[in-house]
Amino acid sequence: MKHIKLFVISAICLVVFGVLCVVLFEFADSQNVRNVTLYFKNAAGNNIEYESRIIPQTDSSTPEEIFENVLNELKSGPKSNTSLQDVFGDVTIEESSLSLDNKTAYISLSLAYYDKIFTDRLLLESCIVYTLTELEFVDNVVITSGGKNIGGQELLNRKNILVNPDIAPEKINYRTITLYFTNSSSDALMPEQRLIEVKQSQSIEFSIVEQLLAGPQGPNLSTAIPVTAKLINTTTENGICYVNLSSEFMNKGGGPVLTELQVYQIVNSLTELEDVDSVQIYIEGQKVSEGTGTIDISHELERNESIIKKN
Repeated sequence: MKHIKLFVISAICLVVFGVLCVVLFEFADSQNVRNVTLYFKNAAGNNIEYESRIIPQTDSSTPEEIFENVLNELKSGPKSNTSLQDVFGDVTIEESSLSLDNKTAYISLSLAYYDKIFTDRLLLESCIVYTLTELEFVDNVVITSGGKNIGGQELLNRKNILVNPDIAPEKINYRTITLYFTNSSSDALMPEQRLIEVKQSQSIEFSIVEQLLAGPQGPNLSTAIPVTAKLINTTTENGICYVNLSSEFMNKGGGPVLTELQVYQIVNSLTELEDVDSVQIYIEGQKVSEGTGTIDISHELERNESIIKKN
């Protein structure tokens, strides 16, 4: 019986030894690989997350070859993390090159880039920049499409790219808002939709008034709000949004119609929000009893549909 046990134990040892030899051989062979970090769109589609992947690499692999391998892996989309999403879609990389002298990667995207919505363009840029700057020989990325630089700056890097994985998805969101500006005749308000970035530290109400003060983007629109007016803060309680503006908001001179438009640019834009029923305007933290022209802003104001010009 003892002999049988010894035979079995010996056989098991031989099998284990053989397996170890195979594993060690494969491990030795696997040293010709490189662990890379790739960035893709997260499940919510509002930020980017990373995925680790192994790519082939030998002692003779050049930075240019590694660069192209990483790009190919990025274009192939996520693999191990099923919650991540591909960022390229119909967009292709038409040209790519690497300058080791200034540690800059150059990427030319197809014109399909412009067919993407604003947020998806931002995420695509960020995924490319974050993935390539993981490489020790890349500090900056130049991304073009149709011969034009995209991303707002010529050299994109981790310091100036808008979206980055260090910011949790809930800290930055993108939201479409409706703002009201004066029409070309300055006798009514017209809506303008805008996609904006909303930070967790900044309320949507603050963002709306901030965008109003920045003025319209569309043609044939203007603003009755003085360009010198500044936003101090906003708070919303029990359906009332309290907007605190600088004293420049009280600058008169446009007449009663423009004054009414000026006030309702703010009121109507804010009451687009479901949780805002009315707006109370403060000037330098105080209610203004004399009002602004023909509009009494000493109390909260509700939405005024009659002042909006329908398209």
